[in-house]
Amino acid sequence: MAKTKLPILSIIGPTAIGKTELAFIFEKKYPVEIISVDSAMIYREMDIGTDKPNSKILSKIKHHLIDIRDPNENYNVGDFYQDAHRLINEIHKRKKIPLFVGGTLMYFNQLYCGLDKLPASSKETREFINNLAQKYTWETLYSNLKKIDLKSAKKITKNDSQRIQRFFEIYLLTGNRPSSFLSSSKPLSKEYNVMTIKLIIDNRTLLHNKIEQRTKKMFEDGFIDEVTTIRNKYNLSCESKSMRAIGYKQIMSFLDGKLSYDEIIEKTIFATRQLAKRQITWLKKFENAVEISNIGKIPTSFFTKIEKNLHFL
Repeated sequence: MAKTKLPILSIIGPTAIGKTELAFIFEKKYPVEIISVDSAMIYREMDIGTDKPNSKILSKIKHHLIDIRDPNENYNVGDFYQDAHRLINEIHKRKKIPLFVGGTLMYFNQLYCGLDKLPASSKETREFINNLAQKYTWETLYSNLKKIDLKSAKKITKNDSQRIQRFFEIYLLTGNRPSSFLSSSKPLSKEYNVMTIKLIIDNRTLLHNKIEQRTKKMFEDGFIDEVTTIRNKYNLSCESKSMRAIGYKQIMSFLDGKLSYDEIIEKTIFATRQLAKRQITWLKKFENAVEISNIGKIPTSFFTKIEKNLHFL
């Protein structure tokens, strides 16, 4: 008789659509523990720009992988993969269900598909690549990446400096094309009973408006002051990994005198909308996910389906 797979829940969807809100509904209804899948929320003191749940909520509802690094520390997809699997085991031992919530596509891709056996990050190599980018631009490095490994280059854009850097780092450290590293671990669905809930929105204009409203509120709430404080406290620059997050990157340019106040708001809204567009495209691959278009009107049949599939305790 086949062994029953332990359950895992995931909530996916574009930014600003209400993933956290749905997670709180689940937390009240089921024995779940929330695991954040957000590469910016891992950083302490980066609260406003990440739309992080406030301290009152975090004290009442346990969130894993939030506030686990200072803004001047590194954290990569390999760290996330290891932490996620450790937490899955710990949560299952507590007879609860891991609930993954977030929008960092790179983290979700590795979580679902398995981690590649890649070399550890090298500070010296990254600094060397950053110096090359400052001298020749990231777009030039991307053009060279296409000549070295077209398969890897097709997975990213010329503006994705973080992944361009990582691909070049792998190449320089190993002498091999990044695409030559095949997945060395099993997809999540091979080990667990994974149920994915996909939040969708038919009206793209409505989503764009929500993004604009949320962005403007962040600036009203003191976003620039937040960035100024952590920049000075941790001696951060535009090349710091934490400062590549949307909004933080634009404000760093503002503080360096490269952008006006109106420009940083405009560019932050634009970058967030572009992120949402990429997320929506990525979501299309989850054809078997349970879809929700209105969090305020979730039918009873939705919860019945979840309970039937996941065998809630």
